[in-house]
Amino acid sequence: MQQHKMPLGLALLVLVQGFVFALVRWLLDLPPLPARLRARWQWALRKAFWNNLARLKFRGSRKQQFPIPSGSPRKITAVDFATMFPGIPIQNIKVADHIPWDELRSLHEWLMRIFTGFQVFMYRILSPMQSALNEIDADPYEALRQAYPKRHAALCESPMMPLEFQGSLDLGALAVKGPYARYLTKYTWGQNTQLDAEWTTSQVVPPPDWNSQFGPWEDHLYEWDFSSLGNYEHHDGLYDLGCRVLFLVDRPTSTVKPIAIKNDLGISRPSHGTWEFANTLALCAATNHLSLVGHFNGIHLASAAPLATATRNCLYPDHVLCRLLFPYIYHTQLSNQIVTRAQMVEGGDFDSIFSFTHKGMCDLFSTTYKEYRFTVNDPEEDASQRGISKALFDKPTQDDFEKLHDLFRQQANQYLNIYYTDTILQKDEAVLNWLNALNHTENGIPNGIPVTRGNVTIANLSGLLASFMYLVTVQHDVCGSFTWNYQLWAHKQPPRLYRNGQRLPLDVYQRLVNANFNLNVPRTPLIWQESQDNWSYLASDQCGQQSEAKRVWREFQEELDKLEKEWRTKYPWYVWRVYPSMLEVNIND
Repeated sequence: MQQHKMPLGLALLVLVQGFVFALVRWLLDLPPLPARLRARWQWALRKAFWNNLARLKFRGSRKQQFPIPSGSPRKITAVDFATMFPGIPIQNIKVADHIPWDELRSLHEWLMRIFTGFQVFMYRILSPMQSALNEIDADPYEALRQAYPKRHAALCESPMMPLEFQGSLDLGALAVKGPYARYLTKYTWGQNTQLDAEWTTSQVVPPPDWNSQFGPWEDHLYEWDFSSLGNYEHHDGLYDLGCRVLFLVDRPTSTVKPIAIKNDLGISRPSHGTWEFANTLALCAATNHLSLVGHFNGIHLASAAPLATATRNCLYPDHVLCRLLFPYIYHTQLSNQIVTRAQMVEGGDFDSIFSFTHKGMCDLFSTTYKEYRFTVNDPEEDASQRGISKALFDKPTQDDFEKLHDLFRQQANQYLNIYYTDTILQKDEAVLNWLNALNHTENGIPNGIPVTRGNVTIANLSGLLASFMYLVTVQHDVCGSFTWNYQLWAHKQPPRLYRNGQRLPLDVYQRLVNANFNLNVPRTPLIWQESQDNWSYLASDQCGQQSEAKRVWREFQEELDKLEKEWRTKYPWYVWRVYPSMLEVNIND
């Protein structure tokens, strides 16, 4: 994706246009115009302004050039969420009390903050939302064409529809390929006797001759469990997202296939007339969970923010771990503060696009923050905990994740062995204090991490560092920019599902398109592509070992490039595959 400079003319146009359009919109309420005509003109004003603002944000984003760490005048303190964001009533999430000084070292970074303040202000005087609008077109390509103008497409290519969305929804393929593969979990028959009874009553039974061919069918059941999403307040007129999907392994094809779906309308099976609807509702639940819980809450708030805080507070600027992690943590606090204000305020992106009211969203964030499980960033451990490690079906996305994590682990292990033995590592007070901060019961990563000051070794610290790098690159892209080819096809994967059968209103869909468009702003790629993308200058010269550290970083880049070429030549291009060239080294938005 090419780099774009923010044109001053466009910035001034958007600034002036916002106030002029707000005034015109207000004036349109005065004369006795036909309601349909007034609504059409007002929507034209809103759409034009917010499309221009989305393009301005995209063009104003840029790749990072990481400074040499130089320390901070004062430590970052973790404070209650509502203290920093008074309009968002969440208490138990902790955030940084200030943005580190080196994340505000340029005019561009200050303009980003001012831009966000202007954006939030415009929510009030020229909201992107307008009641009583028409539905989007029934043809998904026409709906996208109307919401994604050519001037957007000149900056970012239009999305491609996944094969799983063409024709009937293929939840079985989505369960093992792409962003939703993270949700498939072993279903243990007998653990929930009430649910077992409901499946049985609904005649969810094994195919003929299954047990004689493959053994007890209960050993081959898996599920998506989004039942907890039914506990949170959603907008009026929408379906409850609490649902479960039961999958059975198809042994001859080594795949999984959905055999039953439970939602607030009951249990559907493939032979029922409600089956297609049940599939759509399940994917609606999945996309809500991925964007709200998996992406922003899990990655930005629960893990990346505590990592950046602990690294800055506990590791001195020339510390070998600080230098290794610095590209991955730089701009985290600035990005989090900016994005939180734009997306989580009442009337922001989250409660305007997805199914939950502002209260429901806040309750969802509060609960799932406490439930966060850091092991999702170690694919092998995560697969073990979800019970899919030895499953008898193909797991292409899981295999890719494990391969990528192994590359990070290999780099971290080689890097640590330059500077440490286990004995030296276990006496490094900076590292031990860093682990204490990450495991802190209130201010650290919720529920802690698997490495502590009492068990740290080069081997397990390598795995932990790999998980942090995997979190910021693979996890963040899979849950964020990677959804570009998935979320915009609202006929198959709507962020809201209306009980009256209507399609998404024009304003909800337009905001969904622009939000995803801005998830694809240029960031620094993980694979070095240009001289300024090479951050090997950050390697610590502690004990004169800088050249060895640079060698390890170069070899890591070579391994990424090798994997990229292997996947590009050995396989055709897949929408669901996370190619190394797609990955970005930090979460700056």
